Amino acid sequence: MEVDKKEVAVIGLGPGGVSAAIYLKRYGMSPYCFEKELVGGKVNRTEKIENYAGIPSIQGPKLGMELETQLSNLDIKPIYKEVKRLSMNEDGTFHVEYGRGLSHDFFYAVLANGLLEKPFVIPGQEKFRSRGISRCAICDGPLYKNKDVAVIGAGNAAFEEALYLASICHHVFLIARRNEYRAQERIVRQFASLSNTEILSPYEAVSADGMDSISSLTVRNRQDGKERTLSVQGLFLYVGEVPNTSFLDIQGLDDDHGYIVVDERKMTKVKNLFAVGDCTDTLLRQVVTATSDGAIAATSIYQDYQRNRHE
Repeated sequence: MEVDKKEVAVIGLGPGGVSAAIYLKRYGMSPYCFEKELVGGKVNRTEKIENYAGIPSIQGPKLGMELETQLSNLDIKPIYKEVKRLSMNEDGTFHVEYGRGLSHDFFYAVLANGLLEKPFVIPGQEKFRSRGISRCAICDGPLYKNKDVAVIGAGNAAFEEALYLASICHHVFLIARRNEYRAQERIVRQFASLSNTEILSPYEAVSADGMDSISSLTVRNRQDGKERTLSVQGLFLYVGEVPNTSFLDIQGLDDDHGYIVVDERKMTKVKNLFAVGDCTDTLLRQVVTATSDGAIAATSIYQDYQRNRHE
């Protein structure tokens, strides 16, 4: 059966995928949008976004709901199933396997699959089956209201979520391996200025202890080797991410760090396969850059379709 060239697979519905879907729909194309969790992706796990032009401040989950509403207004119905495999057919089209035994072929595909958290294991956490350890402050933070918690990380996500935790928790420790932070200076100053926060750097986690849940975290100063045990009831990890590309059965798409290489049109090294947002080899990974990527990829697809639709 011949593949309908107007049908486009959009894999992942974070801001980049949603933007691609919106533009494709407005161009008269037929986006098939796959999302295994929530529309908006990781914005749903962000407490607040304050650097998107035209929107002074918005809560992450609220932005996620707005993105979902925008899709609904365009009659775009997300397919809430995980894409298990993306491969190429002999004719150069793409075979998408998703859900339980479902599949569909596409002439174009957009990868908007984002990043996965890096594995991070602290000795001792097996004692309490990792209870009390989270990677999402906006999801689990309310469970630790008026309690003492720790955050491991030094990037924007770590400091932003630590700021949120400081608004509801009794005390928040932020543990960074180096004295230099990847986070924006304004956010670092804002966190450090609070009376119930403390930055420990350059420190690293040595071990965790607890019975039914974490009750203490031992950290070591990386300069003098001195250890300190913190009494905490919750631990939040923001230790970096890696591209989510395990489902790709196409070789040669990524760079040495695993990010997908794209050109100025957001096309990968494979014709008609595009990638947008955090999974690409981009300088900046933000909502604003992801939405721009999605619009560019969709426009590139439409222009190619217009050139080749009668072939």
